[in-house]
Amino acid sequence: MLSYAILLSGVLTLGVAIYTVVVNYSNLPFLDGWTQIKIVANGGNPLSPAWLWQQHNEHRLVIPKLFLAADLEMFQARQIFLLTSIVVIQILHWGLLSWSMWVLGGWRGALWRTGAGLAAFCLFCPSQWQNLTWGFQVCFVLPQLLATASFVALLLYWMESQQKPDQQKPLKFLIVSVLAALGASYSLSSGNLLWPLLVVAALYLRLRIRAVLSFAITGAVSTALYLYRYVRPQDHGDPMTALRTPVTLLKYWALYFFSSWLHRNTGTWEIIALAAVALVALLLVPTLSYVRTSRPFAIQLLLTMLFCAGTALITAAGRSNFGIEQARVSRYQTVALLFWCCLGLLWLEGSFASSRMRHAFLVAQVCLLLIFARGAATVRYPLIEAGERTFAQRVVTAALITGVYDPVTLSKTYGQIDMLPRAVAYMKANRLSVFSDTLSSELGKPLTSVFPLAAAGECVGFLKGGVATEEPSGPGIVLAGWAWDAKRHKPASTIVVTTDGTITGLGAVGAWLPEGRTLYPGISSRYIGFYAFVPPPRAGAAVNLYAIVSDNPPAACYFDGWRQATANELGVHRMESPTAGIGGR
Repeated sequence: MLSYAILLSGVLTLGVAIYTVVVNYSNLPFLDGWTQIKIVANGGNPLSPAWLWQQHNEHRLVIPKLFLAADLEMFQARQIFLLTSIVVIQILHWGLLSWSMWVLGGWRGALWRTGAGLAAFCLFCPSQWQNLTWGFQVCFVLPQLLATASFVALLLYWMESQQKPDQQKPLKFLIVSVLAALGASYSLSSGNLLWPLLVVAALYLRLRIRAVLSFAITGAVSTALYLYRYVRPQDHGDPMTALRTPVTLLKYWALYFFSSWLHRNTGTWEIIALAAVALVALLLVPTLSYVRTSRPFAIQLLLTMLFCAGTALITAAGRSNFGIEQARVSRYQTVALLFWCCLGLLWLEGSFASSRMRHAFLVAQVCLLLIFARGAATVRYPLIEAGERTFAQRVVTAALITGVYDPVTLSKTYGQIDMLPRAVAYMKANRLSVFSDTLSSELGKPLTSVFPLAAAGECVGFLKGGVATEEPSGPGIVLAGWAWDAKRHKPASTIVVTTDGTITGLGAVGAWLPEGRTLYPGISSRYIGFYAFVPPPRAGAAVNLYAIVSDNPPAACYFDGWRQATANELGVHRMESPTAGIGGR
């Protein structure tokens, strides 16, 4: 029964991951995701060999750039294809791990169900929310899947050679292992770590010289090509310099992994480093005997753990100059959780086969359920972080659609503000990303031709103020306030701004207001703040704000407005940088 509960917990974690993807969906590129727009806006070809090979930070993202190109050319750069690919990659990884438990480990019954549940929990845990909501991060989940595929293929080749020692061995599994390692190498720089691991594993398993040379020669050529004309990113640390400060590297490495167990800053990295090393040693050392007896699945798990540990180490060498706290970023959890998954699976195998402790496997199952329970109790923290980032994306979407180029707002999605006008113009001309929706086509239409009007009292809200932005490429007014769907007891979905009855502005709801629940009787959320954008209204124009309060069909509910006195003077209370706090509390 415990094994079924653990498997069900893993499946529920998959459901939470899919929920995180859907609820936090935004079709606007984020940070590095703008590279696919930038290349075509500047007249480049996203499928040209030069672009595919071009270095991105310290990576050569040949395969992920193909995903980006497919999203751009076939799916209007809406991020749906990329986010779906991330979920599918993780599901494939879960399936491969579960299959290898069965085939390489011989796991059956309760042991297999427990292992599959643990793998699902780790692969879909929402603490890695950045990789579940950021389409560009397809490059971050691919290497782990390909590494597992490479190790599994290597072990299948070895098992086949053990079963038929005197016969000519087919090379299919060896070829798959090499190709998977190549794919990982050109998905993220960490993939290059696979080559020395594969060579050492081939030597340890006493494979024939052709297998060893296949990994050694292919890895040497691939790494040489990778490093050809390689340029170290200027803002990243020098790995050789970082090696001179081993204590800092250890702290970063430990926090990289141990932050899986934390949801807030403790400020005691020395204790965390020692605790992480002690926990790994406590669980790993007793299980190494299964590796020494050449159990294929145990070898696979150890190789994967070494790959994850090496990934964290090279990350620490190149990123520790950003500060120890940088190791806590959500995207690293995809690697850290895979490490803990493999360690847990080794622990399960050892406890299941233990002859000294009669109830060791039962204790292991109970411990897993307690860990899952704690994960469920703290799931709100990554979901809140994901929601805040998504709200920032939706605010930027409103700014881009309305053409109000507020630098403070736009910097939330991409740092190179000077690049945005050309990229956005290309997106608009080709109906890409945010300009592929009907929302952008509603500007300039009478409000009543787009939305029916809701009855008075269905919503409440207040316009706190605004500030004019004089950016030459997109002047306008940035508005801030709060809105609540009183009839349905939830924040309004969107804000629409009209000028003399015509839709001229848009806004997003979801800003965190500490006083939110005290603003009006019945408000049950603190995420009711909004930011809206409208081009400069003419003198004497009536500017009204409406909350979109219903989904079937959407209805517009008036809650505030003003009449513009003069063209140069705001008819609303001025605020200082109303969007400065977007994306956080």
